[in-house]
Amino acid sequence: MCTSHNRDFTQRDEFSDVTIKVEGTSLFVHRQYLAEWSGVWRKLFLSECEDPSASIEIVLEDKTLEDVTQLLQCIYSSQNYITDSNVQLMLEFAEEYEMANLKLRCEEYLLTQEVSIESLVIAEKHSLKNLFKQCMDFAKTQTMEDLERHPLKKEISEQTLIAIYKEKVYMMRDYANELKQNESKLKRQNDQLSDEKDGILNIFKNMGKLWEMPNKRCYKHMTDEKFDFTCRDCNEKMSREVRRMCNDGQHVRRYFILNNKSR
Repeated sequence: MCTSHNRDFTQRDEFSDVTIKVEGTSLFVHRQYLAEWSGVWRKLFLSECEDPSASIEIVLEDKTLEDVTQLLQCIYSSQNYITDSNVQLMLEFAEEYEMANLKLRCEEYLLTQEVSIESLVIAEKHSLKNLFKQCMDFAKTQTMEDLERHPLKKEISEQTLIAIYKEKVYMMRDYANELKQNESKLKRQNDQLSDEKDGILNIFKNMGKLWEMPNKRCYKHMTDEKFDFTCRDCNEKMSREVRRMCNDGQHVRRYFILNNKSR
């Protein structure tokens, strides 16, 4: 669990059994913590300490006091947070000293941050598999121009770039297939709507001829040349016929709607 309390490693306690000397300063630490977090230090303690209870001194000539102190603050029980300002430093220590748990903490932090080409470079450099997958999903959505112009492009391996380009090709292929399927679907819908329209127009055309058809009039006016709009019986018969044809038109529309949903 993280805390804001920072341990003072320049102060020895009764359990300190390892001294780290860096830039002329002695840091008093504990073999148990170092061995638990670092495979390199664990091997050092096992190979060079015949007496497990004896104190040991480690001299770090190529490190700074600030960096080593940050590392210790991140692995002790008073663990500091992994942040933007220290994550890359902690990953470097994790690689050099075989600190798998520290690397895991760094990856978990990076997974919560905004995905970018920068995080892809970090993921590839430090073999952070989950972060690498997340970043690849992001990279394949970038335009070729953005990828080519990115200042960190040269730090991405050729193998990873090829993988990104392949993913972009697959993504474009899937998109093309989706467009093709949508096009086919729209064509079917258009054909069905055209059939529906033609069916309804045909009903309207036939409806317009009703007043010219003698058998649609009452028996008294079947032989008349023109429809008698003053005849109540003729109008009643014509009204029933129009309602029937309108009902047929609704059936035509319903048929094509159901037919469309079933495809």
